[in-house]
Amino acid sequence: MKLARRWTAPLSAIFLIVVAGLAFYQLRHAGTENPPPILDPQFELWVSDSQFGGSRPLVWELEYSQGSEDQISLRKTDVAGRTALEIKLFQDGGDGWVYVYMRQSIDGARLAALLNRTIGVLTFLETTCACRRASPPQSTVFGIETNDGEHTLSFLFSDAAMEPQQTPSSRTVFLLTVPGEWVFHLIDVAGEYENAKWRLPEQLRFGVTFQAPASATGWHVGYLHGFSVGAATHPIITQTGAAAAYVDALRINVREWDVVNPPCGHAWNCRAR
Repeated sequence: MKLARRWTAPLSAIFLIVVAGLAFYQLRHAGTENPPPILDPQFELWVSDSQFGGSRPLVWELEYSQGSEDQISLRKTDVAGRTALEIKLFQDGGDGWVYVYMRQSIDGARLAALLNRTIGVLTFLETTCACRRASPPQSTVFGIETNDGEHTLSFLFSDAAMEPQQTPSSRTVFLLTVPGEWVFHLIDVAGEYENAKWRLPEQLRFGVTFQAPASATGWHVGYLHGFSVGAATHPIITQTGAAAAYVDALRINVREWDVVNPPCGHAWNCRAR
């Protein structure tokens, strides 16, 4: 037993060093001046987290909240012919929300890349998603969220049409997502900042969120195949002339996504806040 313990700690440390090295390589893959806007965009690097109670993506910061009987599960799985990140929540009906928020802090050259390009995301909603219910208090929240410390911008996946909603400090864009099949969306962060009449941020947090209120009891599941970098949409904010080179290097399975549905900019409010 003592021998096993003596070997376990060094092996764990070696594993973490190797995984961290892979993440660092990804950051530097396209050159130090033009790093990728999103690290580990297909959730390939995982680590065991005893505090969380399971595995989680390594380079994504994890924030979550759950009651004593609520459950949260993250894993890599296969859905409808594609590898995906599975986010599963169980809401026991007690007080408060159960939620998970996976995010990255982005600034500098990575932020310039994010604001200068569209970001593609391929998602899959369960057919029994509580978002399908007619009553907003019963709805769940599944989507992409950015926060710059002053403004929150949300792109929510939903199954019915609705105009964007805005307050002085937040803007929500609804993306039509048919449950039970893979759907592709393009996210234009800089474009939505322009629509909201906000100044572009110097840094922000970019993340995936999935939430269920106390009224949405039971299991809820959402899937993401990953993120891709699209064409330049705002060249005026490009900081270097080498942007195209690293964007081409970062394209992720674009050919695989050619057959999915085109994005739609409006959908029913799946958020219940």
